[in-house]
Amino acid sequence: MKDTPHILDCTLRDGGYLNNWNFPRDLVRNYLSAVHKAGIKFTELGFRFLHKNINYGEYAYSRDDYLYNLDIPDGLNVAVMIKSEELFSSGAKIKKALDYLFSERKNSPVSLVRIAAPYHTAASCREITEILKDKGYKISLNLTKIFPVDEKEILAITKILKEWGSFDILYFADTYGNISGNEVKCILNILKSEFKIPLGFHAHNNNGLAYENSLIAVKNGSNLIDSTIAGMGKGAGNLKTEVISKKFSHKYNVNALESLLKANFYYGAENNTVNYTGSTLLS
Repeated sequence: MKDTPHILDCTLRDGGYLNNWNFPRDLVRNYLSAVHKAGIKFTELGFRFLHKNINYGEYAYSRDDYLYNLDIPDGLNVAVMIKSEELFSSGAKIKKALDYLFSERKNSPVSLVRIAAPYHTAASCREITEILKDKGYKISLNLTKIFPVDEKEILAITKILKEWGSFDILYFADTYGNISGNEVKCILNILKSEFKIPLGFHAHNNNGLAYENSLIAVKNGSNLIDSTIAGMGKGAGNLKTEVISKKFSHKYNVNALESLLKANFYYGAENNTVNYTGSTLLS
């Protein structure tokens, strides 16, 4: 069916802001099985932070050796995210930092690397995309912090990015959850005018617009939509995977997600807690 998006579930990455990326193994096992049964093809298992923090769990780093020990179903594409700001502020050479973080694609369970880059500095990320591309990964450049929406600036930046040819997907994120539906449409029209590659949208729910804006994004050319189980995520949270999948139930098995939600997750946005498998973790 036309205008049916690919869902990229990023529960273990964005949801990790609430529990310092400390997810129980049994929950992750159930999660991976459920999203696969639901027909979701992309899951983002965490960040790959450069600097260590003793309070952070495994999904803050998503190391290859750790991911290889997970029961990742065949056909489920694994993504991780890096932050360009962390790389630029580390003081290390970009290539040295990326060689530390990433092996060659053929030696990794990760197929997609997503680079989170504030849109006004995104033009500085070319070297990052090229090094990771040379390693064999699919690359998604995720433009963040697009607010206020300045059409001329967005167009100027996208014209620079268009010259590279070193990334496969272009995302934009409503980082602060305050972009209007008309602005979502406007941004996508700009991106569509410059790119023929897949486009993606990541919504936050600060103003309760994550679902509405995501549908507007799909209608206006977004091929991929980010979401999380129960909307689990930083701040006010994200688009709920179980809700957006229900909208496109001809493609996704909603029952698998609802069973996972009932058995393993409860997200109380009113007090910013996550409860699962008998545990409560405060953000």
